[in-house]
Amino acid sequence: MKILITLSFFLLLAHVGFTQETNQRKDTITPLSEVRVRGFETGRVRLSVPASVSILRERDLQRFSNTSFVPVVNTVPGVRMEERSPGSYRLSIRGSLLRSPFGIRNIKTYWGDFMLTDAGGNTYLNLVDMNMAGSLEIIKGPAGSIYGTGTGGVVVLESPEYTIKADSSSPGNDFSVQLTGGSYGQLSENLRWQHAGGKASWQISQGHFQADGYRDNSRMRRDVIQANTSVLTGKHNRINAFLLLSNLGYRTPGGLTLAQQAANPRQSRPATPTLPSAMDQKAGIYNKTALIGISDTWALARNWNFVFALTTAFTGFENPFITNYEKRKEFNIGFRTKFVYSSHWGKVGVKWINGVEWQNGYYTIDSTGNNKGVPDNNLVRDEVNAYQQFFFSQAEFQFTPKLMLQAGISINDFSYQLERVEGEPQNGKVPVDFLLIPSPRLAMSYTFNRSIALHASASKGFSPPSLAEVRPSAGGFSTDLQAEQGWSYELGLKGSVIRSRWQFELSFFQFNLEDAIVRRTNAIGAEYFINAGGTKQEGFEFFTEGYLINKPAQKWLSYLRLWSSVTLSDFYFKDYTVNNTSYDGNELTGVPRQVILAGADISFLQHFYINGTFNYTSRLPLTDANDAYALAYRLWQFRLGWQKKIGKHKLELFAGVDNLADEQYSLGNDLNAFGRRYYNPSPVRNYFGGLIFRF
Repeated sequence: MKILITLSFFLLLAHVGFTQETNQRKDTITPLSEVRVRGFETGRVRLSVPASVSILRERDLQRFSNTSFVPVVNTVPGVRMEERSPGSYRLSIRGSLLRSPFGIRNIKTYWGDFMLTDAGGNTYLNLVDMNMAGSLEIIKGPAGSIYGTGTGGVVVLESPEYTIKADSSSPGNDFSVQLTGGSYGQLSENLRWQHAGGKASWQISQGHFQADGYRDNSRMRRDVIQANTSVLTGKHNRINAFLLLSNLGYRTPGGLTLAQQAANPRQSRPATPTLPSAMDQKAGIYNKTALIGISDTWALARNWNFVFALTTAFTGFENPFITNYEKRKEFNIGFRTKFVYSSHWGKVGVKWINGVEWQNGYYTIDSTGNNKGVPDNNLVRDEVNAYQQFFFSQAEFQFTPKLMLQAGISINDFSYQLERVEGEPQNGKVPVDFLLIPSPRLAMSYTFNRSIALHASASKGFSPPSLAEVRPSAGGFSTDLQAEQGWSYELGLKGSVIRSRWQFELSFFQFNLEDAIVRRTNAIGAEYFINAGGTKQEGFEFFTEGYLINKPAQKWLSYLRLWSSVTLSDFYFKDYTVNNTSYDGNELTGVPRQVILAGADISFLQHFYINGTFNYTSRLPLTDANDAYALAYRLWQFRLGWQKKIGKHKLELFAGVDNLADEQYSLGNDLNAFGRRYYNPSPVRNYFGGLIFRF
């Protein structure tokens, strides 16, 4: 009943908005252009996509300090990104964080058509310099019908757009330099060269970031080189290439107890009578990765297109921890290919997509003891092969200009082969298989008056254990873990009225997860994973933005955008038992019940702008037993800037403050941590400033 009342209310608003739109045809404000999204390979405008898809454009990426994805991604309802210390990212979409003590799992990530998620289910998003991305698209909920494994969702990054000029004899070049500095030793630098000609364009970027961090033992350094190129090789053929070289290193301070946080929130994890401190052990992460991708797109015939994208990556990874020292050599290779058929069958528009994604990963993992940041001689070596491949097919029918139906399915094959080649026990090659698992999806969209659309969907997702779960730091192979799986149901409404000056999107969803994979730690802090039962996740997400003023030529106040993002979550455990203890009915660990953001973007006096953001996050449970909670917090963030064109060049100066109210909070807690070391305190009030010069 509440859903029907809410939908009726927004349908009424849409009718009023459409009437206003009709009555304001002579408004001199330029209508805002619709953004096309990649979601489910539709290439449609946001309004007509029958799914919850959020897109963050360059405007959104550049409204904070330009150094971290975290505050940007957290403006999206239903999405929570964490950073326990500089560089230590975690990402949750609709509560998918439960099994991720560090890193990003259970979420497929791509750069265009190139795969950033490896065959073992892990994504090193912290290797990416956010200034090299032009947009970030987030698909919420199971999307396995076309993207394979994962119940959390999908993230797709794209390079900045640049125009390919028609006249190759007069190519264009654009350069930019960006420098940013801030509190706690933060320093960032980025150089970018973009070239556009008649048949070829490219972008080459170099970035450096370093920070001492708010806490002890949390220093970070990252160097990135990234290149993209696009070449039109014929009338019907285009080749794209992608290169990412990244060298990342950061220290990990470790979790604190509540008493330790109160005594000194800047300290790293101290020593105990049985274990050394994080600082003594030089705990940290070191990652050197080279990722290369090449794709070819053909217009095969009048109605057919074909895309083939190959991705390969090499990674050297080191992780000195409190109790052990792990080194990994990783090699991943895979491809994604798709045939796209577009036509009309009578009055019905048809789009049919068929494709295959295949990935293999080969990992050599060395584990030893850690002697103050130096590996000892107690070597255990494992070799792991990870295989995943799936076929997907999706049909899209536009029955009328208003009614559209999507139906898709993927058939998934996922397996590991594990072998201990040095150390005990040596049991030969151990297979772990998750064979031929289907992931179907059915969705529809109905558009009212060209300005509002209702969509509904039902989809099934599954997520096999990642490499870090079948081969955990506690040692051994967890061959009995089952894949998570469950059905998600969603009903949503999108609106774009008053010549697109007011836009909104809301969705209601329910996701029933079975065989949930959860993390546990033993007495020395090493982790292991178990299937503990299920969860029931019901939620409401709402985003709205209004462009009250959009008159670039106006002197005093030329631009005013107000926006808000709301997430309400009712997530709890169902049939969930650990060590004969039932947690049925408890709140889902790590998920706040309410997250409310509001923001304003203002341009004034021709050259000045200010971006302001308020973030309220309610308390969240830190344990499955719900016997400890992280307190609610309120964040205020502001950025003030000045920009001016100087001939053909453009100069921008900016400065800002994060956590203006000096709130004590933790943006990334250690869930179910042994010894009740849950807390990773985030920086108190801090400042940043910088410049961007484009020429």
